[in-house]
Amino acid sequence: MRTDVLPGQANPPGSRGGPESAAALESALVLHYPRLVRLAYMALPGEGERHHRALTAHGIVQNTLPRTELPPALRSLTARLPIPKPRRRTRHVPGVANDAATDAAYSTLRLAVLREVLWAPRRRWPGFLALVLRPRVWGLRLFPVGGGSEELRLASALRDADPVARAAYVLLTLEGLTNRQAEAELAAAGAENCRSGVAAGQRMALMYPAQVALSGEFDPCTLRTGPVDLPRRRRRIRLAAAVLACGVLGAGTAFAVSLVGSGGGDGHPGAAATPSVVATPHGTVTLASVPADLWLHTARLDFSAWSDRSQSGADGAAVDQALAAWTGSEPGVAQAGPGTSAEAPVAPVRLLWNGRLDGATVVLLADATRLARYTRPDHPSAADPVRLDVARADDSDVTSAGAVLLRSTAAGDRWLVAPWVVEVTTRDFRQPNTLARTVGVVNGVTAEVPRPPASGCASWPALQLRSSPLVAEHHAFLLTDLGGVTGAHLTFTPAPSHAAAQSPREATGSDALVALSRLACGLPALRNQDTKQVNTWEFALQPLPQGQGTATWVCTRADHWDGTGSTATEFLAPGSAPAEQTGAQAQGRACSRFSQHIVADTRWRSPQGKQYLLVAGSRHVTSVQVGSATVAVPDHTAALPGAGASPTITGVLDIGGTVSPLAR
Repeated sequence: MRTDVLPGQANPPGSRGGPESAAALESALVLHYPRLVRLAYMALPGEGERHHRALTAHGIVQNTLPRTELPPALRSLTARLPIPKPRRRTRHVPGVANDAATDAAYSTLRLAVLREVLWAPRRRWPGFLALVLRPRVWGLRLFPVGGGSEELRLASALRDADPVARAAYVLLTLEGLTNRQAEAELAAAGAENCRSGVAAGQRMALMYPAQVALSGEFDPCTLRTGPVDLPRRRRRIRLAAAVLACGVLGAGTAFAVSLVGSGGGDGHPGAAATPSVVATPHGTVTLASVPADLWLHTARLDFSAWSDRSQSGADGAAVDQALAAWTGSEPGVAQAGPGTSAEAPVAPVRLLWNGRLDGATVVLLADATRLARYTRPDHPSAADPVRLDVARADDSDVTSAGAVLLRSTAAGDRWLVAPWVVEVTTRDFRQPNTLARTVGVVNGVTAEVPRPPASGCASWPALQLRSSPLVAEHHAFLLTDLGGVTGAHLTFTPAPSHAAAQSPREATGSDALVALSRLACGLPALRNQDTKQVNTWEFALQPLPQGQGTATWVCTRADHWDGTGSTATEFLAPGSAPAEQTGAQAQGRACSRFSQHIVADTRWRSPQGKQYLLVAGSRHVTSVQVGSATVAVPDHTAALPGAGASPTITGVLDIGGTVSPLAR
């Protein structure tokens, strides 16, 4: 047990005391161990492997158990700290009472864990000491089971946040503390700038509520196992043995440390190959690579985890031609997508694919923020020219980096899927009740799959991809071709249940597919706009007058790779008729997580010929102003008889403020 005196700590935990407090601390550790480990895991820096972070979290909790009672001053401080009730039922441990003494002991342990997490990044321990203090697992890699796109966005937000903001978010969501309580706890743990850290944590808590933080993605006590890089470990063992046999003790020790747990430190197994420098007519480009199994060992599943999966025997000269086109050697060849620069790369470039497809040579390159797809047809034409399509790829994740469109011809689309994709199927949105059809894949490249029609929407094909269980169990997602280099990720937000907000989810369920079958005719308007994600949000359900069934109000939002977005509100009458657009916003953030309030209206005629003004709002719209009149809408919808001139509609929010319909 370490006994460093940390900032804000008058005496190290466990400096003196009796067996009664030690027993309470041990009981609290046993009772709340998963809770403490999750707290440490989420508050630790997100860089490096999940394997090492999980073991570090366990080590921190195990090493914060004092051997003796705390000093009176610290004991009186921790006794005043709030101990919220666990959000989940705690498993009963025989012989352990969940009484006030255990609660006070838990507060002591929580404070010790926070101190260790906040102070650990400032230490510069020797590598061997860090390995000794952390639990060891030989021959296996351990990582949480993984979650969906929302969990991955939270993981990215935690990785980018500073340590105090991470700790504040954990205290606010998992521990249920108020802002003032979290600030006091952080101050007691020796943190600086507590107020700004709590404010940042509060902003994260508004975007990612507790149910996201409680997912399996952040549970270091429920872990999956995977193999280590066995050939690499054997090579290191043989090399280390040879060095030790030569008597080079210092170097031998360094190699032995790297061998523990299959090496790699906080990086990934299999260091990248030595970068090469390629000369082009307009300068030189550094060409780098990453290990083929990097995606198995990193928590950052985006295009940076893609390795080179070129065809066997591919023409290496094609890569030089692609790099030359990217550096400006062929004027007019490079075409940049919206919000993207076609300038020559400055960061090292990685080759992701090189080969021949459907009468053309195709090369796929990536730098730190962009993808570049070079296509040289055997017989170039105006419809199929030599071109370099450059598109943004920053802020990608396991879904938006799920596939890249390599080649599109009249025969169909050919996709290169992510290395973590284990199953590829295709389905037609216009036929939601038809089962998905399996697609053949060879070394990541799909067979020809149907592409969306050039005009009309009689059919609308999409890819349905399934991630490896090593990433997330039962995780399938949809991508569709909207004319970009990457596929557009399709998500679905169901109607609110009992006024509770819903989160976007994958659009693979039957309710999502049925909705998309009626909204697919709006997808052609999003072509060639570099669309990253399209979310369909059912913000209200409205019983129609005269018993004519239930209508659905939808807000469809398209987010683009450059951060812009467009929105449309639509009315879906009962049946299978196409959606009726009631408003649109060409640029803005309506219906995003930063603008979650919406109201819409439309005219509707009953089968008996009577006309109504239908109005619907999101869950915080509790009344609407129709012209000069105010109408209460406790169920967020209203059907007003009459066919007069269209009045001005304004939604009134129960949290204060108003919202207007999108422009028609």
